[in-house]
Amino acid sequence: MALDYKNYKYGNKVSADSDTVETAILEGVVVPQAPDAHQLEHAAEWLALYASDDNIEVAQSFANVIAFLELTAQSKRGRAVLAEAKRRYAKEHGIKVSQVRVKKDN
Repeated sequence: MALDYKNYKYGNKVSADSDTVETAILEGVVVPQAPDAHQLEHAAEWLALYASDDNIEVAQSFANVIAFLELTAQSKRGRAVLAEAKRRYAKEHGIKVSQVRVKKDN
């Protein structure tokens, strides 16, 4: 199932501050879009710097999200490399990209 960024609606407002990303989303200043690998890695890095004050539940929760973001970024980078290789191969052999098949060995 693909993520539906076009119809995404931000949830409940959690901050009264006017300088938050949340406010920018709600005011339409920024519009959520599918992130690239760099943006995912940047978010993971930012979360890793969050002070958990020795709260293991918070630290574990953030660690799970950090791993998800980093693994998703790795996956995106791998898919991009594969797609580029398929495009090059198709061009070199005069065939459509859709005709290129990749055998994945474990």
